[in-house]
Amino acid sequence: MGYHERRKSDHAFFSHAAVGYGEKTVLRDVSFQVKKGEYVALIGSNGTGKSTLIKCVSGLLPLNSGEIEICGKNSRKLKPKERARMVAVVPQSYYVDYDFTVEDIVMMGRNPYIDFRHRESQEDREIAERAMKLTKTDMFRNRLYNQLSGGERQRVILARAITQQPEIILLDEPTSALDLHHQIEVMELIRQLNEKEHITVLAVLHEINLASRFCSRIVILKDGKVKADGTPREIINRQEMEELYEMRLLVKNNPLIEKPEIIPIRVMDEKQTAKPLRIHVICGEKGGVRILEQLTNMGHAVTAGVVNRESDDAEICEYLDIPRVEIGSFQTVGQEELAKNLELMKDADAVIVADIPFGEANIRNLDGLEHVKGELYIHKNILNQDFTHGQLQRRLDEIQKIKEIHFYEKFNAGDWL
Repeated sequence: MGYHERRKSDHAFFSHAAVGYGEKTVLRDVSFQVKKGEYVALIGSNGTGKSTLIKCVSGLLPLNSGEIEICGKNSRKLKPKERARMVAVVPQSYYVDYDFTVEDIVMMGRNPYIDFRHRESQEDREIAERAMKLTKTDMFRNRLYNQLSGGERQRVILARAITQQPEIILLDEPTSALDLHHQIEVMELIRQLNEKEHITVLAVLHEINLASRFCSRIVILKDGKVKADGTPREIINRQEMEELYEMRLLVKNNPLIEKPEIIPIRVMDEKQTAKPLRIHVICGEKGGVRILEQLTNMGHAVTAGVVNRESDDAEICEYLDIPRVEIGSFQTVGQEELAKNLELMKDADAVIVADIPFGEANIRNLDGLEHVKGELYIHKNILNQDFTHGQLQRRLDEIQKIKEIHFYEKFNAGDWL
């Protein structure tokens, strides 16, 4: 029997759901719906009630108030076997005390359909066989479940869930104990089940980048309520993510999958400087990112130039609101940009040249360095990225005749500012 023949419901529906443990309320007023065939991620910090909501849907935990409908039926009124035919759960991990084989575990998915009047049939075995083939667990069907790796176990539990022939699969942090390879493997498998078998998926995930990559929709829980609900592109923005994770981060588009991803910057701040300085950073590609972020976080007044508008350095300047001079890709530093750069650096207490390549287009970034008032720091590695046919070395020699250069290998503002 295929999944297409069994689809009758449109969605799971949460209406003002509230639940807690004893006197502690975890979910206060949760309302959203999961439409048929969707792949929805539940995201939130620890203690926000994500796993609690999964327990309510699976019938392990009663609601204090509100309603949950599953496949058009009130969750409170569902009998265990009826619920099990609609909903399958894939937990973080699953252990058994006895030596069951993989095939034994997968066949447990047929328990909602078997009783003293309906024994295990050939159809049951065929359904389990198909599930094992879908999850590529048929190749080790006779091995003991407890002897499998973490990734193999998760595939077996997915096979068991498929064997239930549910309307909805609930995933409770299915990749939390897996390495990166097996995380992607399990998530790709779940997406295939969602797309090809049309199984509705509601997944608790900690990793927002996995949610963005694989899920069609993200629901964010905070303070016991739904804080945000939408597609990855609608939900994953800097303001929303910084509030959610309480840290500084960047949001970038992954060009390979055309989905937004977050790049964590920091949780703990640098030790604030007792003497804030004016510091100009000569950068432009990606060599200035760490310098710009660290100096700003310490409390220094930072400027930058001349940066490529499409570069990582420009992006961090935008994020940190750093005054800078910009040019477009493949554009040469002209007289106007040079004048602006000189204006930013003229009264700086320090000028830092980052580890960046120099070519004909940006060699003029070094103009005026011999006349700056503050200390001058230049990364040693710039000579290994010289595409100026000797102009860079001659320019450094000219500067050193007038101004002392402090060459550095590793940037650490606390050591020399």
